[in-house]
Amino acid sequence: MRYLTDGSSSSSNQSIGSDFRGGLHFFIRRRSLAWLRNSRLIYYRDASLLLLRTQGNCGKNCLDCVLFRSYCPGCITRVCLVGKCKNGTSHIGITYPKEFCRLREYCKAVTRSLPSYPAEVTPNPKAQSDVSLPKFVPVVSLADERTWFWRDVQQPWIIVRMAELIKNKSLAWKIAAQGLHDFLGFEGKILLSTVMEDELLDKLTLEDYINVITAARPDATMTPDVYTYLDDPLCLSWQQTIKSGDLARAFLGLDVPVVGLIKGAIGKQVAWSTQNIVAIGYQAAALPCRELARLDLLDGMLMGVIGILRKRLRDPHVLMYGLSYPLGKYKRELSYSGFSWFINARRGFYQKQGNVCFLTDTSVRFEKCDCVACKGRVALDLRDDTKALALHNLLQTIGRFA
Repeated sequence: MRYLTDGSSSSSNQSIGSDFRGGLHFFIRRRSLAWLRNSRLIYYRDASLLLLRTQGNCGKNCLDCVLFRSYCPGCITRVCLVGKCKNGTSHIGITYPKEFCRLREYCKAVTRSLPSYPAEVTPNPKAQSDVSLPKFVPVVSLADERTWFWRDVQQPWIIVRMAELIKNKSLAWKIAAQGLHDFLGFEGKILLSTVMEDELLDKLTLEDYINVITAARPDATMTPDVYTYLDDPLCLSWQQTIKSGDLARAFLGLDVPVVGLIKGAIGKQVAWSTQNIVAIGYQAAALPCRELARLDLLDGMLMGVIGILRKRLRDPHVLMYGLSYPLGKYKRELSYSGFSWFINARRGFYQKQGNVCFLTDTSVRFEKCDCVACKGRVALDLRDDTKALALHNLLQTIGRFA
């Protein structure tokens, strides 16, 4: 469907534009200017659609609904994926393929009961104990030994991903037989990350999480992940945020320290999630940062999170999961973690003093480096040695947090 105010200069659109202006005048006559001024349309380009059709998929009239604009962006606007799907636009991994769709319960043709979680769990004091992390915690791959750097560089903590255990059953069996420490040969502490792909999250039950944690025997774990996106209907992101709170409370019975995972698509959800983690009694929190940083929403969300934690905890601590560079503020409260040091090496990128460049870049290709990975070699000599390049990048990343 062509939007009526798409900015095109064609004559037909000019005619439509004049019709839109006339409709807007009629709209203003129906609704006072004061009403318009106090409740601006969130999406100006969709204003014409509001004039033509105000009935939402929920059955309510958007313009007469107190939730519209304040809590709900409206399913008739382009931001709503349910509306897009009904109009024939699908998104891979969200509404396509049809067997996997995070929005199925909002289709009238499909009904799905919501999972239930135990409301009351006997708290284990160990689950509520503090997790003291260094400024940067490397994420490593259980299946790729090129990321196992501890034979050359000592670090007190590493992060491994539960998703690898879910997707690779043979790897999960090996780790269940040995435990994470013996399997990796790592003598430090291990934090188990529950952040994973959406299609895996829908398949996991609370029992699955507990079984994996019990078998892997990490030193600490995050609470379960959920999916919350800005372009989801707010009822879906609220449902997922509340689900994360229920699962977090269920983790109180674990015999390992727990880091509360902060979730939410909007500020109110992130604030609710943060308050819930503190109310449960967890002493540390983790904030997935990659999407927030990409959308330039990280600063605002983080300000709210730190504000809540400072009021509720004596020594607040937040792990910025997926962020491999320091922000320059909240230095006392923040730790960071990431896998970019290895991803960059795998792609042939060389890190130097916060910059990322090709191995063939003239600024580094013939420059010697005396770190434990390079051992006097120039950057170009590392082109066939991914493990050494990854270790060099890791040392550069850790150096940024010194």
